Amino acid sequence: MTKFVVFEKVAEAIYKKVDKSTASDGLQTTINLGSGLMAGFAAAAVSQPADTMLSKINKSKGLPGEGTTSRLIKIAKELGIRGSYTGIGARLFMFAIYGEIKKALGATGGVEIAK
Repeated sequence: MTKFVVFEKVAEAIYKKVDKSTASDGLQTTINLGSGLMAGFAAAAVSQPADTMLSKINKSKGLPGEGTTSRLIKIAKELGIRGSYTGIGARLFMFAIYGEIKKALGATGGVEIAK
């Protein structure tokens, strides 16, 4: 949820300064990509480490008698901070194109500013 809220809030803040109805397609694309990038950073900072650990725990079997907490601690030690952010590049790209997909589909809402 963080990513969508941040995307909408960043785009909304920009469109308070830029009239969307007169903005060129290129400018709208730039705003969408910038908003998506900011949303991706926010989402990654909040959820990427937990998502990475969840993926790892689902892909591996624990030792007999090993509890979930001890498995998570073991995985966290193996991954380290850097490993916890595995896959962040793809995630950032996905949210950078979110606004463009919305525009292509004619989706409205979120950043439509009433005048």
